[in-house]
Amino acid sequence: MLKGMIEPQDLEVAAAPPTARPAARAVRPASARHPPGSPLGHPLGPLICRVRHSKPVQVRVQAALVLAGCTVLLGLAAWLRPDGHGVGTHQQLGLPPCSLVQYSGIPCPTCGMTTAFACTVRGRWLAAVLAQPFGFATALVAILCVPLSLAVLISGKVWRINWYRISPNRVAVGVLVFFALAWGFKIIRHLALNG
Repeated sequence: MLKGMIEPQDLEVAAAPPTARPAARAVRPASARHPPGSPLGHPLGPLICRVRHSKPVQVRVQAALVLAGCTVLLGLAAWLRPDGHGVGTHQQLGLPPCSLVQYSGIPCPTCGMTTAFACTVRGRWLAAVLAQPFGFATALVAILCVPLSLAVLISGKVWRINWYRISPNRVAVGVLVFFALAWGFKIIRHLALNG
């Protein structure tokens, strides 16, 4: 044996004192802890909640920018007169007609967006959906952003999405699929009316 090394048989092992095992706690199901009607009804928490931001000045500036942008966008849509063909409303802003429609007869993915916005702010929702379903949905989001950003501007509390409850990838894929379906709808409708 090397000098200074301790062999296992040379050690005295003191008897470890018996440890009291903690009583097992009964685990209640999530529904018993948080009734379905309560704000914490889901085990992962609420889907959307309002929280006070750590940088209230920064969040108020962002809310003011969103409010200004949506107000200008919706005001511009109210100023424009929707084109009866479902495309071409943007030409009132001095923009050229859609080149894809001119050369191929097929509307581009954003054809009808301006018309959909102009119809949505006038309450002509069916005409907006027929002009461009994705444009109608985007206009509704812009309308919804006005009171939400105003509330953030006043209170300093922001709306947070609980991304543990809903996958950002699924949201992005869902938006892209809806955009593609809306474009397909626009193509079919345009060809049916003009073909």
